[in-house]
Amino acid sequence: MNNKCLSAWLLLSLLGLTLQALAQDAPAREITNITGDLYRVTDNAHRTMFLLTPEGIILTDPISVDFSTWLKAELEERYDVPVRYVLYSHHHDDHASGGAIFADTAIFVGHENMNSNLAREAENSIFKNVRPPDVTFTDRIAVTLGGKTVEMIHALPSHSDDSAIIRFLDERTIFAVDFVNVGRVPFENMGGGPVAPWIAANMHMQATVDYDIATLGHGPVGNKADVGDSIRYLEVLLSEVTAGIEAGLSLEEMQETILMEGFSHYINYDLWREQNIQGTYRGLMDE
Repeated sequence: MNNKCLSAWLLLSLLGLTLQALAQDAPAREITNITGDLYRVTDNAHRTMFLLTPEGIILTDPISVDFSTWLKAELEERYDVPVRYVLYSHHHDDHASGGAIFADTAIFVGHENMNSNLAREAENSIFKNVRPPDVTFTDRIAVTLGGKTVEMIHALPSHSDDSAIIRFLDERTIFAVDFVNVGRVPFENMGGGPVAPWIAANMHMQATVDYDIATLGHGPVGNKADVGDSIRYLEVLLSEVTAGIEAGLSLEEMQETILMEGFSHYINYDLWREQNIQGTYRGLMDE
């Protein structure tokens, strides 16, 4: 092989490796239909929703600047109507960042506690891309566009104190984030806070919100019965850790013996079970 051929071969090999690396690093994104004109969008482990109407789009969490930039281009190409509303599930940066991408056409709606939470985090750089809501609510608010209505309902404080349950009325579907799960154990140590408020927030939602389909910020789509099963996971977790503390067991002993095998089919059971126990333990010990 002469020098020119060798150089060309090396260049093509490097280009191939670069393209392969880019493909591996590219985020996993897709838009899937849930029912009617309601769609779910995946961004790696995160999820959001949008409702298509003749007058524009109602979008839930913008997730990030990069994701919102991609999504805006996809929506313009597919539907050629603007995003008119962005409805925040809560203020946390991994769900609420990137909204400014839609600020040229959209009104932003969030719970009233969102503004005070963002003000408290003003010096924290991870919140720099979270655009505050233009409109806030206390208990609930309804947004209507193109003959479609979406309701935002304040959830009881748990994962955050500004969480909203977003209900698509005609579609009988809810979007709720982080404090609600379906077929998936909660993330890591659940923030290390008490678990009882999570149970209360889920049970209050089950008792007061009418829905059939549960679409969440992470994990699979489920139904009301699936959410009920996830509540039982939290109840078993709390009960067994409480019993372990009363029996004088150490955290390490509880992590070895509290298996909750009835939920071993849940996503991330092997990865986060021990951390769920740790968070529950710390929450109880700090009470």
